[in-house]
Amino acid sequence: MSSITASKQYSLARITARPLGLLLLVLAFSIAVCGVLGFLADPDLGWDPAQTQQGFEHMLYAAGITAISAVPFLMASWRVPVHLGRREALFVVSSIWIAMGIFGAIPFVVGAQMSWADATFEAFSGLTTTGGTVLGDIEGRLSAPVHAWRMATHWLGGLGIVVLFVALLPGLGAGGKRLFQSEAAGPQTGGISPRIRDTAKGLLWIYLSLTTLQVVALKLVGMPLFEAVTHALSTMGTGGFSTKNGSIAEFDSMAIEMVILLFMLLAGTNFSLFHRAKEEGLSVFWKSQEFRFYLLLFGGTTTIIAADMLFSATHGVGAAFRFASFQVAAIMTTTGFGTADFEQWSTVSRCLLLVLFFCGGMAGSTAGGMKLIRIMIILKVVVHEIRLGFRPNLVAPIRLGAHPVPEGIVRSTLAYALIFMGTVVAGAVAVAALDPVDLTTALMASLACVANVGPGLGAVGPTDNYGFFSDGAKMVLSFCMLLGRLEFFSLLSLFVPAFWRR
Repeated sequence: MSSITASKQYSLARITARPLGLLLLVLAFSIAVCGVLGFLADPDLGWDPAQTQQGFEHMLYAAGITAISAVPFLMASWRVPVHLGRREALFVVSSIWIAMGIFGAIPFVVGAQMSWADATFEAFSGLTTTGGTVLGDIEGRLSAPVHAWRMATHWLGGLGIVVLFVALLPGLGAGGKRLFQSEAAGPQTGGISPRIRDTAKGLLWIYLSLTTLQVVALKLVGMPLFEAVTHALSTMGTGGFSTKNGSIAEFDSMAIEMVILLFMLLAGTNFSLFHRAKEEGLSVFWKSQEFRFYLLLFGGTTTIIAADMLFSATHGVGAAFRFASFQVAAIMTTTGFGTADFEQWSTVSRCLLLVLFFCGGMAGSTAGGMKLIRIMIILKVVVHEIRLGFRPNLVAPIRLGAHPVPEGIVRSTLAYALIFMGTVVAGAVAVAALDPVDLTTALMASLACVANVGPGLGAVGPTDNYGFFSDGAKMVLSFCMLLGRLEFFSLLSLFVPAFWRR
């Protein structure tokens, strides 16, 4: 390695140190807040006050470790100007997410006596909003403060740690825009504001407002306050962690299910549409071709699965639409909550749910998956190629509505789809090489983690967990979660030798 290259890499590390140190302070504060939130748990509903107090102390200890760990990073970046180009932004975003997963595991190690492998898996699953868990007995293992942290990781990771960072901390200038773009979910065609910090603040305000509305709605339909707060954090982050072993099914309340279903769909919607609706009216939603496709996919899949249940005589009309609509929304938005064991459904219904694993929600939402805008572009490309088969001289751009899609976005979309599928296969092969699992379990565990859905089929179904995997397989799946959340390009660029030579 030349001295010039070494000097550049040293500078890159020092530039990264400042945002990383500041983010660790934000993380420490969040952990401490979750310790306080634990006191909302009602002792009359079975929450042990002594366990809650001990959990609070554990969270303060974990917050202290995280805050102290931020000091060396801040000292290393003292008086170092932060000028972020595209390369630096990619490195900073990837470093931040890896660090957040590692430090986010500390409350699980301290407060739930989990091994580092299990705690890291749980932390990455929370922050990437995947929602897969290694815990078999969630209720008996975690105190209320640790429950709060576990579900708050969804909220922090849902909008995006870096987006929160850009919104809350000034002084990044053009670097903030590059950080934002490096983490943005799905191909973006426009923003809320020309100033990236205003855009981030606008998204954060919408996120907070919807979360607060859901807390109020859940409380009104009978959910206890602590559960309402934590499940709102989990829902708006489209994560799927719950305080109950049996997820939402244990509440056995159609009203609670319908509130959560509504907010899952809202969380899977492009947040910029909510901002535009304030000025342009609700018609902006229907004008969005992606939003119309979103509703059509939800309504159509729900109807087909409900009809399949009725023809199979397994459910009545009400129950069929109740369970079908909730599970379709949960898988489609990659939230992963459960009200039914869909592994017991017919092959047709399971196949339709499997298709939804690939779809995800809209671009600019908190949902994972490929994003519907990419699915639409891929379908348009397929139709275009079919037309070229009988009209080889046709010259026509790929269009979404009346607008042509830039060639660069088409190209990146096809590359994304190829990397997505390749990562799922590679993850499945790695898991199968490390653990003696069947093909369905290996593929579905990999797909559920890459798509950030959580529950899958086989041994990782909606009533199962990931605890049986070896530590090595858990690390592979954690990496799959992170790749899916960062949409591959940011993290994979670090493995290209040319990235480090420039």
